[in-house]
Amino acid sequence: RDEKRGLGIPTMKDRVMQALVKSALEPYWEAQFEGTSYGFRPGKSAHDAISVIFNAINKKAKYVLDADIAKCFDKINHDYLLSKVDCPYNIKRIIKQWLECGVMDNGIFEETNSGTPQGGVISPLLANIALHGMIKEVENHFPSTKLKEDGTRKTRYRPKIIRYADDFVALHEDYDVILQCKTLIAQWLDKVGLKIKPSKTRICHTLKDVEVNGKMENAGFDFL
Repeated sequence: RDEKRGLGIPTMKDRVMQALVKSALEPYWEAQFEGTSYGFRPGKSAHDAISVIFNAINKKAKYVLDADIAKCFDKINHDYLLSKVDCPYNIKRIIKQWLECGVMDNGIFEETNSGTPQGGVISPLLANIALHGMIKEVENHFPSTKLKEDGTRKTRYRPKIIRYADDFVALHEDYDVILQCKTLIAQWLDKVGLKIKPSKTRICHTLKDVEVNGKMENAGFDFL
Protein backbone atom coordinates (compact mmCIF):
# COMPACT_ATOMS: atom_id res chain seq x y z
CA ARG A 1 0.00 0.00 0.00
CA ASP A 2 1.17 3.52 -0.72
CA GLU A 3 1.48 5.92 2.20
CA LYS A 4 -0.50 9.17 2.26
CA ARG A 5 -0.87 11.38 5.33
CA GLY A 6 -0.04 8.45 7.59
CA LEU A 7 -2.73 6.18 6.12
CA GLY A 8 -2.23 2.98 4.17
CA ILE A 9 -3.84 3.89 0.83
CA PRO A 10 -4.23 0.93 -1.56
CA THR A 11 -2.76 1.25 -5.03
CA MET A 12 -5.12 1.59 -8.00
CA LYS A 13 -4.76 -2.12 -8.84
CA ASP A 14 -5.66 -3.09 -5.26
CA ARG A 15 -8.64 -0.74 -5.27
CA VAL A 16 -10.01 -2.41 -8.39
CA MET A 17 -9.42 -5.87 -6.92
CA GLN A 18 -11.04 -4.86 -3.63
CA ALA A 19 -14.08 -3.55 -5.51
CA LEU A 20 -14.39 -6.89 -7.33
CA VAL A 21 -14.11 -8.92 -4.13
CA LYS A 22 -16.57 -6.60 -2.39
CA SER A 23 -19.10 -7.07 -5.21
CA ALA A 24 -18.76 -10.84 -4.75
CA LEU A 25 -19.08 -10.87 -0.95
CA GLU A 26 -21.55 -8.07 -0.29
CA PRO A 27 -24.81 -9.69 -1.54
CA TYR A 28 -24.25 -12.74 0.67
CA TRP A 29 -23.48 -10.69 3.75
CA GLU A 30 -26.27 -8.20 3.15
CA ALA A 31 -28.65 -11.14 3.47
CA GLN A 32 -27.05 -12.04 6.82
CA PHE A 33 -26.46 -8.68 8.50
CA GLU A 34 -28.60 -7.64 11.44
CA GLY A 35 -31.54 -5.38 10.74
CA THR A 36 -30.41 -2.59 13.06
CA SER A 37 -26.90 -2.30 11.61
CA TYR A 38 -26.81 0.73 9.32
CA GLY A 39 -23.29 1.99 8.61
CA PHE A 40 -21.75 1.49 5.14
CA ARG A 41 -24.61 -0.62 3.82
CA PRO A 42 -26.39 -0.14 0.48
CA GLY A 43 -29.86 1.29 0.88
CA LYS A 44 -29.31 2.19 4.55
CA SER A 45 -28.40 5.58 5.97
CA ALA A 46 -27.82 7.52 9.17
CA HIS A 47 -31.37 8.85 8.85
CA ASP A 48 -32.68 5.27 8.96
CA ALA A 49 -30.80 4.64 12.19
CA ILE A 50 -32.09 7.86 13.73
CA SER A 51 -35.65 6.99 12.69
CA VAL A 52 -35.44 3.59 14.42
CA ILE A 53 -34.11 5.23 17.58
CA PHE A 54 -36.94 7.79 17.52
CA ASN A 55 -39.57 5.05 17.17
CA ALA A 56 -38.00 3.14 20.09
CA ILE A 57 -38.09 6.07 22.51
CA ASN A 58 -40.94 8.35 21.43
CA LYS A 59 -43.64 6.54 23.43
CA LYS A 60 -41.68 5.43 26.48
CA ALA A 61 -38.68 7.01 28.22
CA LYS A 62 -35.60 4.80 28.36
CA TYR A 63 -32.06 4.55 29.62
CA VAL A 64 -29.38 4.77 26.97
CA LEU A 65 -25.93 3.30 26.54
CA ASP A 66 -24.34 5.66 24.02
CA ALA A 67 -20.99 4.16 23.02
CA ASP A 68 -18.15 4.18 20.54
CA ILE A 69 -15.79 1.34 19.61
CA ALA A 70 -12.16 2.44 20.02
CA LYS A 71 -9.99 2.35 16.87
CA CYS A 72 -12.38 -0.07 15.20
CA PHE A 73 -10.69 -0.13 11.79
CA ASP A 74 -7.21 -0.35 13.35
CA LYS A 75 -7.65 -3.12 15.91
CA ILE A 76 -9.85 -5.84 14.40
CA ASN A 77 -8.23 -9.22 14.99
CA HIS A 78 -7.14 -10.69 11.64
CA ASP A 79 -7.54 -14.34 12.64
CA TYR A 80 -11.06 -13.73 13.94
CA LEU A 81 -12.10 -11.85 10.81
CA LEU A 82 -10.64 -14.42 8.41
CA SER A 83 -12.31 -17.27 10.28
CA LYS A 84 -15.62 -15.47 9.88
CA VAL A 85 -15.39 -14.57 6.20
CA ASP A 86 -17.27 -17.35 4.40
CA CYS A 87 -15.78 -17.42 0.90
CA PRO A 88 -13.60 -19.59 -1.38
CA TYR A 89 -10.00 -20.09 -0.28
CA ASN A 90 -8.49 -18.08 -3.15
CA ILE A 91 -10.54 -15.01 -2.20
CA LYS A 92 -9.77 -15.45 1.49
CA ARG A 93 -6.06 -15.66 0.64
CA ILE A 94 -6.26 -12.32 -1.20
CA ILE A 95 -8.09 -10.71 1.74
CA LYS A 96 -5.40 -12.04 4.08
CA GLN A 97 -2.73 -10.42 1.92
CA TRP A 98 -4.54 -7.07 2.03
CA LEU A 99 -4.85 -7.27 5.79
CA GLU A 100 -1.19 -8.06 6.32
CA CYS A 101 0.50 -6.09 3.54
CA GLY A 102 1.74 -3.28 5.81
CA VAL A 103 2.28 0.40 5.03
CA MET A 104 5.14 2.67 4.02
CA ASP A 105 5.45 5.67 6.34
CA ASN A 106 8.10 8.17 5.29
CA GLY A 107 10.02 5.41 3.58
CA ILE A 108 9.82 3.07 6.57
CA PHE A 109 7.86 -0.17 6.24
CA GLU A 110 5.48 -0.99 9.07
CA GLU A 111 3.66 -4.31 9.43
CA THR A 112 -0.09 -4.36 10.00
CA ASN A 113 -0.87 -7.00 12.61
CA SER A 114 -4.47 -5.94 13.14
CA GLY A 115 -7.18 -3.82 11.56
CA THR A 116 -8.51 -3.46 8.03
CA PRO A 117 -6.84 -1.60 5.12
CA GLN A 118 -7.29 2.10 5.84
CA GLY A 119 -8.70 3.82 2.77
CA GLY A 120 -9.56 0.45 1.24
CA VAL A 121 -12.75 -0.02 -0.74
CA ILE A 122 -13.47 -3.28 1.08
CA SER A 123 -12.63 -2.09 4.61
CA PRO A 124 -16.15 -1.00 5.67
CA LEU A 125 -17.58 -4.35 4.56
CA LEU A 126 -14.87 -6.27 6.43
CA ALA A 127 -15.55 -4.21 9.57
CA ASN A 128 -19.27 -4.95 9.34
CA ILE A 129 -18.49 -8.66 8.92
CA ALA A 130 -16.27 -8.58 12.01
CA LEU A 131 -18.98 -6.84 14.07
CA HIS A 132 -21.83 -8.96 12.75
CA GLY A 133 -23.55 -10.92 15.50
CA MET A 134 -22.94 -8.51 18.36
CA ILE A 135 -26.46 -7.11 18.30
CA LYS A 136 -28.30 -10.43 18.19
CA GLU A 137 -26.07 -12.15 20.74
CA VAL A 138 -26.51 -9.38 23.31
CA GLU A 139 -30.23 -8.87 22.69
CA ASN A 140 -30.91 -12.61 22.84
CA HIS A 141 -29.18 -12.81 26.23
CA PHE A 142 -32.39 -11.34 27.66
CA PRO A 143 -35.82 -13.03 27.64
CA SER A 144 -38.37 -11.70 25.16
CA THR A 145 -40.92 -11.42 27.99
CA LYS A 146 -40.58 -11.02 31.74
CA LEU A 147 -42.96 -11.69 34.60
CA LYS A 148 -43.82 -8.53 36.56
CA GLU A 149 -44.31 -8.39 40.33
CA ASP A 150 -48.09 -8.24 39.84
CA GLY A 151 -48.04 -11.50 37.88
CA THR A 152 -48.56 -9.99 34.44
CA ARG A 153 -46.09 -10.46 31.62
CA LYS A 154 -44.00 -7.63 30.25
CA THR A 155 -43.60 -8.14 26.50
CA ARG A 156 -40.73 -6.88 24.32
CA TYR A 157 -38.37 -6.97 27.27
CA ARG A 158 -35.20 -7.30 25.23
CA PRO A 159 -33.07 -4.17 24.79
CA LYS A 160 -32.87 -2.44 21.42
CA ILE A 161 -29.38 -2.03 19.98
CA ILE A 162 -28.73 0.17 16.95
CA ARG A 163 -25.28 0.29 15.36
CA TYR A 164 -23.85 2.60 12.73
CA ALA A 165 -20.31 1.45 11.90
CA ASP A 166 -18.35 1.85 15.17
CA ASP A 167 -21.04 3.87 16.99
CA PHE A 168 -23.97 2.22 18.73
CA VAL A 169 -26.71 2.79 21.27
CA ALA A 170 -28.53 0.32 23.53
CA LEU A 171 -32.00 1.30 24.76
CA HIS A 172 -34.09 -0.09 27.61
CA GLU A 173 -36.33 1.25 30.35
CA ASP A 174 -34.43 -0.60 33.10
CA TYR A 175 -31.06 0.76 34.18
CA ASP A 176 -29.77 -2.66 35.22
CA VAL A 177 -30.38 -4.02 31.71
CA ILE A 178 -28.29 -1.20 30.24
CA LEU A 179 -25.45 -2.01 32.64
CA GLN A 180 -25.61 -5.66 31.59
CA CYS A 181 -25.57 -4.62 27.93
CA LYS A 182 -22.37 -2.64 28.48
CA THR A 183 -20.67 -5.64 30.09
CA LEU A 184 -21.91 -8.12 27.48
CA ILE A 185 -20.88 -5.91 24.56
CA ALA A 186 -17.41 -5.37 26.05
CA GLN A 187 -17.02 -9.15 26.42
CA TRP A 188 -18.20 -9.75 22.85
CA LEU A 189 -15.86 -7.11 21.42
CA ASP A 190 -12.90 -8.59 23.26
CA LYS A 191 -12.86 -11.66 21.00
CA VAL A 192 -12.79 -9.35 17.98
CA GLY A 193 -9.78 -7.51 19.41
CA LEU A 194 -11.83 -4.38 20.13
CA LYS A 195 -12.85 -2.32 23.15
CA ILE A 196 -15.44 0.30 24.03
CA LYS A 197 -13.91 3.79 24.07
CA PRO A 198 -14.45 5.16 27.61
CA SER A 199 -14.16 8.84 26.62
CA LYS A 200 -17.00 8.49 24.12
CA THR A 201 -19.24 6.20 26.14
CA ARG A 202 -21.93 7.27 28.58
CA ILE A 203 -25.14 6.03 30.18
CA CYS A 204 -27.97 8.53 30.32
CA HIS A 205 -31.76 8.78 30.14
CA THR A 206 -33.92 10.12 27.35
CA LEU A 207 -35.98 12.51 29.52
CA LYS A 208 -34.36 13.09 32.90
CA ASP A 209 -30.97 13.80 34.43
CA VAL A 210 -29.62 10.70 36.18
CA GLU A 211 -26.69 9.90 38.44
CA VAL A 212 -24.28 7.32 37.00
CA ASN A 213 -21.20 6.30 39.01
CA GLY A 214 -21.49 9.40 41.16
CA LYS A 215 -21.75 11.76 38.18
CA MET A 216 -24.88 13.52 36.96
CA GLU A 217 -25.62 12.82 33.32
CA ASN A 218 -27.82 15.24 31.43
CA ALA A 219 -30.95 13.95 29.75
CA GLY A 220 -30.73 13.15 26.06
CA PHE A 221 -27.88 12.07 23.80
CA ASP A 222 -26.32 12.82 20.43
CA PHE A 223 -26.00 10.03 17.88
CA LEU A 224 -24.34 10.45 14.50
